[in-house]
Amino acid sequence: MTRSSLAGACRHFGVCGGCDRLDLAYPRQLEAKRAAVAALLAPLAPGIAVDCEFPARAPAHMRTKLSWPVRPASDGKACAGLYRRGSHAVVAIEECRIQEPALTRWAARAIEVVHELRLAPYDERDGTGFVRALHARVMPGSGALLLGVTTKGGLFPAGRRLAEGFLAAAAGLRDATGRVLTAVGVVRSLHDEPGNALLGARQVPLLGADAQREEVAQLEFRVSFASFWQSHRRAEQLLYRPARAMLGALDGLTVVDGYGGVGAFGLRLAKLDGARVTIVESHPGACADARWNAQHNGVPTLSVAAVPFAAFTSDAAVDVAVVDPPRKGLEADGVAALLRLAPRRVLHVACSATSLARDLAALCGAGYAVRALRVVDLFPHTEHVEVLALLERGA
Repeated sequence: MTRSSLAGACRHFGVCGGCDRLDLAYPRQLEAKRAAVAALLAPLAPGIAVDCEFPARAPAHMRTKLSWPVRPASDGKACAGLYRRGSHAVVAIEECRIQEPALTRWAARAIEVVHELRLAPYDERDGTGFVRALHARVMPGSGALLLGVTTKGGLFPAGRRLAEGFLAAAAGLRDATGRVLTAVGVVRSLHDEPGNALLGARQVPLLGADAQREEVAQLEFRVSFASFWQSHRRAEQLLYRPARAMLGALDGLTVVDGYGGVGAFGLRLAKLDGARVTIVESHPGACADARWNAQHNGVPTLSVAAVPFAAFTSDAAVDVAVVDPPRKGLEADGVAALLRLAPRRVLHVACSATSLARDLAALCGAGYAVRALRVVDLFPHTEHVEVLALLERGA
């Protein structure tokens, strides 16, 4: 069977831009992604097979994060959902085969709170309105649910009432496994710039906590509202375990974790694999999370450098580097920083195969060779894919 039955079960498929491959059988999706990555990277990794895990069942409801724009509907009321395919018109989402169902249910209730408080939706065409986006993130290990709203700046007299309404909307929610979720807080993100960005630079707690705790791999992480966290329910099995296996023995080695965020890689490598790790991260909130995570988990061999990766230097020799850049990749300044560090091994964690190919071309041209490649499908039923690339520096 080459077609999937999931598409027929979603009334929005083909209209919203959230996914575009729900109608293809999952093994076909994965093989197409693996083959595309293999073809793109073959000139840079001759003879290297591209690994990929093929699960027995197609994943559903794996996304644990919701970030939905809020825009005016045709009747002028606030509408929250995903962009219509090929446009910035918002489709009000009632169901989703990718996202955790509890988040979809919460958003439908939360937009009613916006209506009740008569808060105007943001219109990116002319910059009018106030509420720009809804946010929710659930941690599958702890069941902690953190809620949020992006608004324009200024006073927000209705902020507490909105937060109370959001928490009430989360009451009784259960995740896809039947677990009761616990809403820990509501955060306001302030964003006054024009355009369609869903998150601002400043975050203010409205009620309760502004961070979540997650329990995974015998570790406890704190993740603040604006800090990055992988949104696939099985990220530990699909991404972090294979990445650690690719890196091999690290006990006693010096590791730099570039673009390290809250320490998702770095904490694992220090606590579970015995490495001496420096997390390099420029986001202040993520740096604070990473420091808390190191202290709370009793990892004195992990430190945090609060600088952009391109500006980082190390007085100590670096044995291994893990780099997990944004979609644009390392770019020239990131490659230059990596070459200055000159680690023996590099694990490049890429969320764009195209930018990875460009980075690998620069690194291979400077004396590195690709030793292993793995496709990690953290974005099922879409064109996006994560790729792990292990490189070694020549003698």
